[in-house]
Amino acid sequence: MRVKTRFVALPMLALTLAFTAGAARAETLMETVEASDKFAIWASAIEAAGLSEQLDKDGPYTVFAPTDEAFERLPEGSVQALLEPENRDQLVRLVAYHLAKGRYESGRFEGRVTRIESLQGDVIEVEGRYDEILVDAAEAVETDIPSSNGVIHAIDNVILPVW
Repeated sequence: MRVKTRFVALPMLALTLAFTAGAARAETLMETVEASDKFAIWASAIEAAGLSEQLDKDGPYTVFAPTDEAFERLPEGSVQALLEPENRDQLVRLVAYHLAKGRYESGRFEGRVTRIESLQGDVIEVEGRYDEILVDAAEAVETDIPSSNGVIHAIDNVILPVW
């Protein structure tokens, strides 16, 4: 009887370990954005800009992700216009302006102004003061959302590169 128990117990242990390892795997930036109920418009913008694969594999990156509320503050029709195929170049510039190479966690901004080059090429100015972090004209409403290939800071406005 003991022999049969071992043959059943070993495969069950292996399955348990496999499921546990899969559950413990950290999500990528793109998976984190897609799983959140705050970033539906941002996820669509990343996808339309063709940057989802990059945020799903490479890294580390810091993402200053506008919330859905931030996109809703834009003039009516702006989001739909940006998602049109003929405006793809503008969308890519806008999305890439919200991304930076490297992992910049919020503690790095405390009490100073930090200038970070965006993937778009312009500089994002991040200022840590008191109990808030300002990213250009936006305020970080949630910081240090972790992922396997970077970190996300949710911001309350869409920041704009120099056009």
